[in-house]
Amino acid sequence: MPRIDDVELTIIPDRIQNRANLAVTCGVEFSEFEANAMNMLGLRYKLDCRVLEEDIYMLLKQDLVVTFHHQDFPRPNGGVARHEQAKFEAVVAMSDLREHDFGKDKLLAELKLQNEETGEWVVGRSQVVAIDLAA
Repeated sequence: MPRIDDVELTIIPDRIQNRANLAVTCGVEFSEFEANAMNMLGLRYKLDCRVLEEDIYMLLKQDLVVTFHHQDFPRPNGGVARHEQAKFEAVVAMSDLREHDFGKDKLLAELKLQNEETGEWVVGRSQVVAIDLAA
């Protein structure tokens, strides 16, 4: 079963332009069997990434903030290695990230890697990033 590791969410606010640069990076590790199945037999995986906001009232829901276009493995320009790196980037309006007029917003990245043949998926999440976007 593949694994998603080292998930990191980076948020760099640009208050002058009223926008923020978002980046999500992670490692994806495939077994030798999975890498061979992709390179020789056409097995495919899809990696989805989204940024969620944790509810400040500690409710069990998380609000969707940003969804990135998925990435495919193997990549369109070649095969796949056992250890791959993925990066998702976007520039978004601060208002899309900001849910509260006071205090820090708490955001996290969630990645889902799906085996397109079996439908099975694995999930990786970043640590929560608390950032004051209202200032």
